[in-house]
Amino acid sequence: MPITPKYIVMCDEIRQEINGKFILLGVYLPDMTVPQLPFVLPSLTFFIALESDRPGNYQVRFSVESLESGQKVFEGMGAAGFPKPGIGAMPVQVRNLMIQTAGTYVFTLNLEGQKDPITHSFNILLVPPQQPGFPVPGFPGMVPRQ
Repeated sequence: MPITPKYIVMCDEIRQEINGKFILLGVYLPDMTVPQLPFVLPSLTFFIALESDRPGNYQVRFSVESLESGQKVFEGMGAAGFPKPGIGAMPVQVRNLMIQTAGTYVFTLNLEGQKDPITHSFNILLVPPQQPGFPVPGFPGMVPRQ
């Protein structure tokens, strides 16, 4: 198999410095909370590290789908290139993603010539805004700043 996944990091946005380093902004670990439903995510990016055993260019298709309903909330296509064997980064950015329901979602990446897709699942959790002075859910003892 020429391409294998190393990891996928889900974040709001990615920037790349002149020296080639990546800056990941708003990293989600592992789930995402939203204050209301439906909710529009202005930007959601999947930072995908892949390893290839050979140089080459590949067509890719990707989607985000609700696991419970099977409804695709986003589909796209693009290309991945490896100038030499080794690890390469492939950021996939989704703009204005409309989330209708809480639950489990799956990001799927299909690479041309690869039998098995690369997947990453995550949960969307509805967490209404907290009242000042009340603990933050999931972080016992922490109180939001006022």
